[in-house]
Order: sequence, then C-alpha cells, then structure tokens
Amino acid sequence: MISNPAQLFATARDERARRKAAWTAAGQGLSDRAAWDDVIWSNIEQRAGIAAGDPVSRQRQPQCWYPPAMILMARSAWATAVKAETSLDATDPANAAKITALWTLFRWLKPAGWSPYFEAKA
Repeated sequence: MISNPAQLFATARDERARRKAAWTAAGQGLSDRAAWDDVIWSNIEQRAGIAAGDPVSRQRQPQCWYPPAMILMARSAWATAVKAETSLDATDPANAAKITALWTLFRWLKPAGWSPYFEAKA
C-alpha cells in the first residue's frame, strides 16, 4: 500500500515508462497521441516528484498547475486505474499492488470536488 510521496513518485515514474514502452511497441512511439500522453504523465511524475522532494522535479517548470491541467492529469490516472483493474489479474500480488498504487495516485491527483463521473456545469 502506498503511504508516502516517494511511493507516489515511483508509481508515476513506473507508469510513465510503461506507457512509453507500450506506445513504442505498438509502433506509435512518435505519434502525436504518444507525445501528448507523455506530456500528461511527465507532469504527473513531476508533481509527485515535487511532493517527494526529488531535486530534478523541483528544478523543472511548471511548479504548479491550473485546475484544467490538474483535471487532465487526474482523468488520465483514473482511466489508467480503471483499465488496470479490468485487465490485470488481481489475484497476482504484484498486479494487485499495481492496481492499488494507481488508484492511490488518482486519489492524490484528484482536485477536491472533482469527479470523473460527472461533468462540471458551466
């Protein structure tokens, strides 16, 4: 179970690397979609790194994100956790730990009051 920022950072870093490898394996590593996905997960990794005190993350910009960017990160983490939960065998302890880590990362990223299940009213 994730209980500290260093574990959140490790989860974000591992997921970003996994995603980059998956895009490349699918022959889409240089696509615009892959680049955009990497931007989102780079920001997630950086945000978790700042919380964990990672010196490299602390030197990068931006240092904070506006609500639309925070929602975009949370939505991506949520979608990833949902997909992991539905596609991985949770009886395998490593998969169960990954699923839990992704849900924890999502809850940490999620802006207060925002839900992926409801669209904000204008």
